[in-house]
Amino acid sequence: MEIRMVQCKTAASPSRLPGLDWAVNPYRGCAHRCSYCYAQDVTRFELGRPWGEVCEVKYNIVQVLEKELRRSPKGVYGIGTVTDPYQPLEAEYRLTRGCLEVLRHKNASISILTKSPLVLRDLDLLRGWAGAEVGMSVGCVDPEIAALIEPGAPSPSMRFDALRVLSGAGVEVYLMAAPILPGISDEDGLLESLVAGAENAGVHRIMWDMYNPRPVAGARLNSRLVAAGRGPFARPAASDIVRVRDVLTRACTEKGLELVAAF
Repeated sequence: MEIRMVQCKTAASPSRLPGLDWAVNPYRGCAHRCSYCYAQDVTRFELGRPWGEVCEVKYNIVQVLEKELRRSPKGVYGIGTVTDPYQPLEAEYRLTRGCLEVLRHKNASISILTKSPLVLRDLDLLRGWAGAEVGMSVGCVDPEIAALIEPGAPSPSMRFDALRVLSGAGVEVYLMAAPILPGISDEDGLLESLVAGAENAGVHRIMWDMYNPRPVAGARLNSRLVAAGRGPFARPAASDIVRVRDVLTRACTEKGLELVAAF
């Protein structure tokens, strides 16, 4: 991976994602290399290079965020909207932690989304933070499928283990059951196992989303699936979406969990 140190001019940018007012992304690019990730479509970052081959480190983001928060913060700050804030680089550069320290000091409301158990390193900050929540993204419990489409990400079992520790420490958590891929990760048994994994990890809320490919991400995903003999990927039909929703709804109802559409 090529790592670049870059200076950022702003730390928090307005977000149009549901439930978020601001987006904070300490890195650009992501070593998890998820085949379905839409970040390149949104940011147009290094379109000529494979996703995950280049990552920028915004080395001054903590100082910039501190300046931006001199006044009382308003709204919810999403940590990791087009990158994983706890990708492997964070273990060395600690920029996500630095941003959390600033936000905690200001009593800001935050929502973290990650695939990494590295988030547990910051449990000392997250424990007792009334305005903080952590979402763990798991779109498929099958480790072979996950390794195919998320080659650089921690295994689904490691993510559920992290959720269990977080919820046990009193941190508000949720499962981001997304993206669910038609014909790949949408079998009834896999969906029911997602819900069971959430329940076992102490999760009470599941957000879900069916995969809706964008041009760059869709081509990337198709290429990987075809190479593995699992493709090509087909867009979900309306009936696919209804069936997945019904399976998740039934499983969540049986276990007393809240199910929310992510978008």
